[in-house]
Amino acid sequence: MKNVATFTTPDEARLAVTRLESAGIGAVIPDDLTLSQNYVFAPALGGVRVQVPDDDLDDSRSILGLKPVQSGALSCPHCHSSDVGVRPLGAMQGLAVALNLPWFSGKITADCRTCTRSFEVPRTG
Repeated sequence: MKNVATFTTPDEARLAVTRLESAGIGAVIPDDLTLSQNYVFAPALGGVRVQVPDDDLDDSRSILGLKPVQSGALSCPHCHSSDVGVRPLGAMQGLAVALNLPWFSGKITADCRTCTRSFEVPRTG
């Protein structure tokens, strides 16, 4: 299974799953039970992910109206390298998520190991 899109709320992800299932593609939300209890944990889990079988990735992206992905990996917008690492949530961000504080932005940052520049991870969906 591969991630086809990431959403900010479980409801958005469920709508995408419904669209994919109506087209005959089996889609799942891997963290659905966790997020149904408290969706503010979504940023800590990388957003509300929708996954599809590997063979259906391209069709799923086109059904959802998303841009095609060449390698399926996150790439640096500066040097286009796929040697990228996503930063974990910091202590204050984790505390904000745990306490359900409204000022948590949900921004995810990545670092390119090739050009050593940082960038914000774009959200899909």
